[in-house]
Amino acid sequence: MAQIDFPRALLREKAHSWNLVGVAATPGQTAVSFAPIVRSDGGGIWTCSMSDISLSGGNGLRGKDRQKLTTLLWRAVRQIADGGVTPLVVPRNDALFLPWPAGVARAAGIDIPHSDGALFSDGSGYYQSIIDITAAAAALRATSLDITINYAGELMGGESFSIEHETMGWRVYEIATVSMDDGVAGTITFMPPLREAIPANTQLEFDRPRCVMRLAKTSSMDLSVQPWTFNSASVDFVETFA
Repeated sequence: MAQIDFPRALLREKAHSWNLVGVAATPGQTAVSFAPIVRSDGGGIWTCSMSDISLSGGNGLRGKDRQKLTTLLWRAVRQIADGGVTPLVVPRNDALFLPWPAGVARAAGIDIPHSDGALFSDGSGYYQSIIDITAAAAALRATSLDITINYAGELMGGESFSIEHETMGWRVYEIATVSMDDGVAGTITFMPPLREAIPANTQLEFDRPRCVMRLAKTSSMDLSVQPWTFNSASVDFVETFA
């Protein structure tokens, strides 16, 4: 599916909200008890709102130059998104809640240089995930996975991860419960149900969870600019299966 990422240079929001939105229904109350609530939405779809994204940051530039480049980047992405027609891979800015290995610097895996020590022309380098957790084979719509922790901190429940599915592309999942047999093998439950069956030894991406999404509305990347001052913008996304 989509191969165009919402730029990490624009992940400078004051607040973000990732939520599963769905439909649950109940027949109502009987004379003796309440009827159970039943989901009818397949587990829901992800929505993402990022508010007050600073357009005054990026790559060591200062003042107006930094504002100019970041604002132009926002405008370019807005045109690529085409009012929601073109899907984007949207990262979940979840760094505070990763199962990060103890004693490992947070900058590890970021801006890795070429073999000669040089970076790209914009000053950035390669990226490599640090957390290494894999899953056993599981069927479409599974809500539990047998996992192997090869290198990570403790899983507590509530963490988010992604799987890059062969057909559905990147999808975000959020852990509900964790049951470890030992320090390596265990089982997690999560939502939403798997969007696609996965083979054995599937990599779970915890470092940078992300999801294929589209703009929630045609106006979701509208931008108002106040000349000669610092600006911010907001955006709303919804998971897409187009």
